[in-house]
Amino acid sequence: MSAPPGFPLMAGGPVAGGALAEHWARRLAAPNGPGKRVGLAEAVSAVRPGDTVYLGGSLARPMAATFELTRRLHGTDPRLTVVAPAVGNPHAVLVAAGLVAKVVTSLHGNTFPAPGPNPVFTEADRSGTVRFEDWSLLTLVLRLYAAATDVPFLPTRSLVGTDLGRDLARAGLLTSVDDPYGGGPAALVPPLHPDVTFVHALMADETGNAVLPPPYYDDAWAVFAARRAVVVTAERIVPTAQLRRYAPYVRVPGSVVTAVAEAPFGGHPHQLPGDLVPEVGGYHDDYEFLDELRQVCRDPEALSVWIKKWVLDLPDHEAYLDLLGPERLATLRGRTRAEGWQRELTRLAPRWSAPATDGELTAALGARYLRRLVRAEDLRLALAGVGVSTIAAWLAADGLRAEGVAFDLLAEGGMYGYTPLPLDPYLFNYRNLFTSTAMSNVQTILDVVAGGHGNRAVGVLGAAQVDRTGAINTSRVRGRLLTGSGGGNDIASTARAVVVTTVHDRARLPESVEYVTSPGTNVRAIVTDRAVLERRDDVLVLTGVVDRDGAERDVLVRDAVQRCGWDLPVAPDVALLPGVDAAELAAVRTYDPVGHFVG
Repeated sequence: MSAPPGFPLMAGGPVAGGALAEHWARRLAAPNGPGKRVGLAEAVSAVRPGDTVYLGGSLARPMAATFELTRRLHGTDPRLTVVAPAVGNPHAVLVAAGLVAKVVTSLHGNTFPAPGPNPVFTEADRSGTVRFEDWSLLTLVLRLYAAATDVPFLPTRSLVGTDLGRDLARAGLLTSVDDPYGGGPAALVPPLHPDVTFVHALMADETGNAVLPPPYYDDAWAVFAARRAVVVTAERIVPTAQLRRYAPYVRVPGSVVTAVAEAPFGGHPHQLPGDLVPEVGGYHDDYEFLDELRQVCRDPEALSVWIKKWVLDLPDHEAYLDLLGPERLATLRGRTRAEGWQRELTRLAPRWSAPATDGELTAALGARYLRRLVRAEDLRLALAGVGVSTIAAWLAADGLRAEGVAFDLLAEGGMYGYTPLPLDPYLFNYRNLFTSTAMSNVQTILDVVAGGHGNRAVGVLGAAQVDRTGAINTSRVRGRLLTGSGGGNDIASTARAVVVTTVHDRARLPESVEYVTSPGTNVRAIVTDRAVLERRDDVLVLTGVVDRDGAERDVLVRDAVQRCGWDLPVAPDVALLPGVDAAELAAVRTYDPVGHFVG
């Protein structure tokens, strides 16, 4: 027998020690296979007309690839199906450029500075130019996991008993079954295989092994589920030996990767959580850029000018970075510092002495109710949606911890036990990420921690509409596309209890919602700017009214009933609830000084 080629042996057979050491030093330094490094333009050329393209794989979004795809395909009619856990302002560029025939997602709209519909998506849906296939966040991820593991379906408690589930069933994409072991109804979701998957990494080597930044959000299942190609863009391409130092964070093995391209700031305008790899580092969401894009999405002509400036007139990603400028990029890196909020305290001044808004009142009332519910039912976790519900959950957690009650905040992207820092109400703001005591992914948070065996979680959700049964609508009002479910359906379907925060008027509190996005089964209370409605004997009943301008309780009760879209039962012991006090108002504004969510 002979030794493998290049393996150092002495003529008589004994191993040559020095030569062997040199051999393994070279072996460890060398990549594990042929290099796959290409330019970004070549990388996106993997996409063909009619393809299903996945854009995701952690909170670091592949936005450089998205804009490059727009640049290279503009003027063609590729009729792509775009799949992503959430499509927001930057994805509107693909739709506005006429490249998309279908979107498969859990959320479509703006998330910053406040949640709401995006006019580009709303108009595309209204005109029928783009078809939106809506899922909940967990069920979309489960579809990718089913594809990655090559199973025919996966069961879930989400989507059951909702219009969201019924629409998918009518399309042949969902089957409901009764658990043969007596566990009640369940839904079966089918696999989802993208043709091409794009992910953006903190670092990768030339063979495509890639470090994704935690928390992992939708994770790398779409990488393993791709039919034809997997494209990794990375902040930095490094030697394999350097990559091995971060092996616990390598979620993408090079064996499944087709091409890897270096793209610094390749997630911009979204964040890149990079604290765990200091030699690369991360950067903050570019809020100003996202807000500008949100504004131009309201005007097709303005959006066309914006796309021309930021995408079509630029030859490549390097030119995009040049247009952003080094000072702006340096600022985004600087904002990642956890203590950075201390240098921004002047943002508190403008609204500090202003009267409380209805949103601030709702957040304070929601926090009070949550604290009472948590103590009464021994709950231990809260998972909040984006908006007023976020602030209510944060205030409640502050109060409970001050009382010595063990209570953790969760975020669907994979954050467990995070501590929200001041001055930024955005749920996934960079500074909050690394206050987490644990980081994981959507499945761990939604399917196990907040929805699994013996969970002790309370969901805090906003609603465009919520009805007398507690059913929640965040999908459509008068046929107009809203934002969709996100993780809302998953939380409402399985959390031990749910509290809804919303505005108290007949439009928001109809007798029956137009579209059931999330079931009302687990809703314990609806908290508004005027009242608290609690479930008693399976009926939502008015149990508290907010003191407004010293009005008599009977007047406040009558007003709350008249502003409700159904014949609202009134408890015999309706409490008169004090308005927001100075300490509560200060706490709300410390989290949301500009009033993005509560203004």
